[in-house]
Amino acid sequence: MQRVVGLLVGALVLFWIIDSPTTAAATVTNILAILASFAESFVTFTRALF
Repeated sequence: MQRVVGLLVGALVLFWIIDSPTTAAATVTNILAILASFAESFVTFTRALF
């Protein structure tokens, strides 16, 4: 069951990328920017501890 759900999710993501690549790229860019912000905040927090 888990494999089938994984394949369905993968197929939907692939369809989304093919159907609207600009929107998909913008979404990935936003997610990466959020992750980078979290990483910077974590580094700042860690440096403040020591």
